Amino acid sequence: MRRLGDFMKKIALLGCTGSIGSQVISVVERYPEKFKIVSLSANDNSKKLEELINKFKPKTAVLTNAEKLSEIKEVPKETTLYYGQNALLHAVSEEADVIFVAVSGYAGYKVVKHALTLNKTVALANKESLVAGGEIISKIKTGKIIPVDSEHSAIWQCLDFNKEREFKKLIITASGGAFRTLSKAEIATLPAEKALNHPTWKMGKKITIDCATMMNKGFEVIEAKWLFNCPLEKIQVVVHPQSVVHSMVSFSDGVTMAQTSYPSMEIPIQLALTYPERLPTSVEDFDFYGKSLTFEKVNFEKFPCFNLALNAQKQGGNAPCALNGANERAVSKYLNGEIGFYGISDSIEYVLSKISKTDDLSDYVLDKTDKEARNLVDEYFRNK
Repeated sequence: MRRLGDFMKKIALLGCTGSIGSQVISVVERYPEKFKIVSLSANDNSKKLEELINKFKPKTAVLTNAEKLSEIKEVPKETTLYYGQNALLHAVSEEADVIFVAVSGYAGYKVVKHALTLNKTVALANKESLVAGGEIISKIKTGKIIPVDSEHSAIWQCLDFNKEREFKKLIITASGGAFRTLSKAEIATLPAEKALNHPTWKMGKKITIDCATMMNKGFEVIEAKWLFNCPLEKIQVVVHPQSVVHSMVSFSDGVTMAQTSYPSMEIPIQLALTYPERLPTSVEDFDFYGKSLTFEKVNFEKFPCFNLALNAQKQGGNAPCALNGANERAVSKYLNGEIGFYGISDSIEYVLSKISKTDDLSDYVLDKTDKEARNLVDEYFRNK
């Protein structure tokens, strides 16, 4: 395997203006001699995209929200700008060494599938693609996925970067989100702005709400199943409020290995780009002296979304796709102040009971399921 110092790695960054994308940009700026941006995409933030286009002069750029196109005034002659929801695949540059997928939601599925089909390395910061389409993606034998989520990166590191290595159990840690210490009655009355006050991580709005509901952790169990070819019964989740132990792997000899660091996405993001090398980050070494690290069980009653996710995966077929679509729609309603916190889990449960189920999966079926799930969420609240 070539070392990073031997060549400049070319990066296609999809979702360049969000929380993850901005941190990817920081890594590129820290090591400009090692990385070159060849493709960029954004959804709504047209002005930030324009700034990045003119800074890095990529060959390709994509703005998926066509209504914002008029806000982009200047594009260098080196760059071809595409726009519209169907344009995102243009961002999967054939000259890129790494396709960094930091777009949010179901939109990531076809991008990941396309990149793998092109035999690309995908740095995956979009768990929804594996939640909705993991069964299809797992059958693609070209390309490879490097996990970017802190938990899955931690597991990958504990496995010595070998996803085929044998293990006894995966232990995924969860912070517990903003509402971990509150009662169910208290949680029921709280608006989204309270759920966005995550105690240890700074992330985008959608994933922060998913942390508060514990849906994010359910998604991560599904993601781990596909990334590490691991049955659900060999994956355990523990609540770890300090967010220092990012995940653990148990082996047959009684040894459990853990990856620890201060909570920062900078580490897994940079590692996904520099692998197989480790380079300095701005994160300090964790100081263990005087620290207390605690672990708790998941409270299924307070956070029903967790079991909804696991049950959808156990059903298989298009149920996980329906789960994801329903969650995206319900979380959007909660963020807009249209529903209460438990309206998220209640509407998802309704969708999973009503969705047209099938085990015959294809892109067409997943698109249809995603749309139907979102419509069923709307139906649920219309009928309340």
